[in-house]
Amino acid sequence: MYSLNICLKKKVRHVPKVKKVQLVLDIRLRHDATFKNFLAGSNAPLLAALQHVCQAQGENNYYYWGAKGCGLSHLLQAACHAASKNNLQSMYVPLAELKVFGPDMLEGVEGLDLICLDDLQLVAGDAEWEEAVFHAFNRIKDAGKCLILGSHLAPSEMPVKLKDLYSRLHLGACFQIKELDDHDKVLLLQQNAGRRGFKLSKEIANYLINHYPRDMATQLDILQKLDLASLVEQHKITLPFVKSTLKTL
Repeated sequence: MYSLNICLKKKVRHVPKVKKVQLVLDIRLRHDATFKNFLAGSNAPLLAALQHVCQAQGENNYYYWGAKGCGLSHLLQAACHAASKNNLQSMYVPLAELKVFGPDMLEGVEGLDLICLDDLQLVAGDAEWEEAVFHAFNRIKDAGKCLILGSHLAPSEMPVKLKDLYSRLHLGACFQIKELDDHDKVLLLQQNAGRRGFKLSKEIANYLINHYPRDMATQLDILQKLDLASLVEQHKITLPFVKSTLKTL
C-alpha cells in the first residue's frame, strides 16, 4: 500500500505569539482503488485519458468532477497508484480529511510529479484556502508538474470568490464522471462481492439498488456491512438475510 508522510506547519491560535507546530500525516491510498477495479461504463474515454496522464511526466492540469459516489476519489487514488508504478512521485490530498490542518499543507507540493487534490468544493469560498490553492496551482505549473483537481461541482458551479483561481479552474481539460447505469451498478456490486470472497446474485444486487440510495459509495458501504454480518453470523448472503440484516443497520 502506498503511503506518504508529509510535515505540515500549522499556526496555533489563541496564544501571545504565533508558533509553528510540526505535524506528520500518514496519507494512505486504498489498496483496491486502482484503474483495474474501476468499472468505466460510459466513462471509458475519461479513464483512458487519466491513465495516459500517469504514464509520463509533464506540465498538465486536469479537472474531474461528478456527483457523490461516482468514483472520483477512487480514480484520483488510482492515478497515484499508477504514477508510483511508473516511478513518479505523487500525492493524494483528500480535503474532506485534511482541510482541518490548514492551507499550509500545500507548501512544497510542486516538488512532486503528480498532485491529486480531492473534494475541492469544500474549500471554495474560503479566502485563505483559495489563495493557497491558486499559488500552489501556479507553482506546480511553473515547475512543469501535473495537477489533478477533483470536485463534486463543475468548474462553472464552484462558488469561488478569487477570480484568478476561478479562471485557473477553466484552463485545463475538464472531464465529467458520469453515473453508471443499473446494469453496470449490478456488475460493480457483483465484482466487489467477488473480491470479498462471496457470490452476490443479480436478484440481491437489484434489490439493493432499488431499495436503498443508488449512489455507489452507499451501495458499497451496504455491501461491506452485509459481508461483515454474514461472517459474524456464519450465514450465507441470501435475500431474506439481507432484508433482516439491513433492518437493524
